[in-house]
Amino acid sequence: MSFLDITGDVCPMTLVRVRMALEQVGPGQELEILMAPGEPVASIPRTLRDEGHEVVSVERDGGAFRVRVRKKA
Repeated sequence: MSFLDITGDVCPMTLVRVRMALEQVGPGQELEILMAPGEPVASIPRTLRDEGHEVVSVERDGGAFRVRVRKKA
């Protein structure tokens, strides 16, 4: 599973970096994203679902969130 930390990024770079990381992941493979609470955790999972990817989990991890997404086939 690939990993991406976007806790230090702000919109729109959060989504740009997630999309770039997903380009490096094969269809059906997972990407784990560590992100700050607030706007990113509200909008990124929704956008990824809208694009056809599967959001496997969203879990709180201390002051951040871990989002696992499976790239669409």
